[in-house]
Amino acid sequence: MKRQIALWVMAAVFILSSCKKDVPGYVNEDGSFDATLLQSNIAAGDTAQFNLFENPDFISFYSGEVGHEYIHRDRTVLEGGNLIMKFETRVTISAPDTLLDVMISDDFNGNYDSANVANAHWKRMTNKFVFPDTTATLGLFYPSGATSADFVDITDSVSAGRPFYLAFKYNNIAPTSVLYSINKLAMYNTFSSGGVANATVIDSNQISSGNFTGVQFGDNLPRWTTSSTYLKCTNSTTAPVPSTYWYITRPLNPSAVNPDLPISIKNIVQNPLTSFKYKYSTPGTYKATFVAAYKRLNYEKTIVKEFTIVVQ
Repeated sequence: MKRQIALWVMAAVFILSSCKKDVPGYVNEDGSFDATLLQSNIAAGDTAQFNLFENPDFISFYSGEVGHEYIHRDRTVLEGGNLIMKFETRVTISAPDTLLDVMISDDFNGNYDSANVANAHWKRMTNKFVFPDTTATLGLFYPSGATSADFVDITDSVSAGRPFYLAFKYNNIAPTSVLYSINKLAMYNTFSSGGVANATVIDSNQISSGNFTGVQFGDNLPRWTTSSTYLKCTNSTTAPVPSTYWYITRPLNPSAVNPDLPISIKNIVQNPLTSFKYKYSTPGTYKATFVAAYKRLNYEKTIVKEFTIVVQ
């Protein structure tokens, strides 16, 4: 009897196995992948060359460069760094003093009305930046730093790891019509690894996409508006004196980073890939990583292959 049961079990396993192999897309569970590196030491500007074996459905490649490291594929938070910011300003009428203030707060509650703005603690950063003065050419954009390429470090204006709000505050101190425009706003959190591109806090592309909200003090309409690339603010001869108009960002988190990303070098509809080349332009030591994946109806498997490449 025991022998008969054993035979029935063996037959069932055989039938199920046969049926499974008849399912479209089935692969044996020994699906494999391998890669070899032809030369681990190369000169800057040269190409690393790899041979690839087997035929997985997908292959991705992490070069090991900043923003493309396999070890950081799931990282979304990175503490520390130096917070830097820049923008450009222009005016239409010369004023003896700037009518703009640059403000920052980490306890504003996100309710964009005058009462909640007034109740928050705002730190004034205006003195860190350069604005057009009485000698400026009207209608010309002036950088907030020494040159248009210079960022201003505002790390000491924020609390480490805490989200904050950035605001431009227009101070109407006289019944005149002065138009201020803010252009090319950019803020990054920079790290010793140089990963600026992986820590964008805000940039000019976000100005016109609902990331700023105007707040009025009093009964007059907010004077801040946005174009496709810059912020604009003006008062008028009928506006009360003094009065202020605020334009405040969404919450900004300097510790938020995008996960490092690979490049896709093969998908399921492509023919087997037998070789791959990648050019390294900057000297350094890189951990190059291939991630191969089988993704079928009844089977999934991921295989990782890593190589250390020294670029001199």
